[in-house]
Amino acid sequence: MSILSDELSRPQYASLSDQQAADAINAKAVAIHQTVQIHKVKEYAIINGIWPKLKAGQASSNPQVAALCVSVLDWVDDPRISTLDVNKPEVQAMLDGLVASGIMSASNKADVVAMGSKVVSWTSQNGLPEVGIGLVIIARKEIAVSEVRI
Repeated sequence: MSILSDELSRPQYASLSDQQAADAINAKAVAIHQTVQIHKVKEYAIINGIWPKLKAGQASSNPQVAALCVSVLDWVDDPRISTLDVNKPEVQAMLDGLVASGIMSASNKADVVAMGSKVVSWTSQNGLPEVGIGLVIIARKEIAVSEVRI
């Protein structure tokens, strides 16, 4: 079966007309992970007052906070690093450390993590064109044939 037939075989589409099913498929959105440009993270940190806290944190009497701030600043300013994957456990741990040390808020962390997600249509995520009733009819025929074989 095709990706579309697999999706249309789900219970939520069973009672829909072909047009309603096509509309539902076209309206479906999914969040995908993406890397974030470092300059966007730095811009966010500057605009939201996090950057000066990182700079000041380098001189913290707490060696863990100082080391974290030095590491983050060195990393963000390293010209060899252009993107950030906010979904990596190491990055999550770094962000958690910044929240725990008061450098950024939990809301700031959520904003940075959200930069690593993008909402796209289910069809584009699966390499499909806009779905019309013709594709739904074909997919439903595939479903019916596969059910007969079972």
